[in-house]
Amino acid sequence: MQQWEYCEIDYDGSTTFLYYYDEAGEYIDHPLQHARLGIMLATLGHDGWEIISTWWRSNSKVTYMLKRPCQQEWTEKDKQDAQTMYREKHPKDVKY
Repeated sequence: MQQWEYCEIDYDGSTTFLYYYDEAGEYIDHPLQHARLGIMLATLGHDGWEIISTWWRSNSKVTYMLKRPCQQEWTEKDKQDAQTMYREKHPKDVKY
């Protein structure tokens, strides 16, 4: 089965922020910042990312969700580690 990795772009009309997600669904490090949305979208498209969703967070802020095939396959241990990391960071969430 195909596995995916995800990133998110937030754009407020003047500044673009790019967030990558780790295996537990958490943001990785600090967001990358760029003034030009078009340049960031073109770069991500060139790197194999595609937009899967867009929504407005407010009148002036839009979010784009992107995905691409994982660059490496997850092992069963990788999946278990990601679930453990998520549970540790979000103990009040429903257990799965």
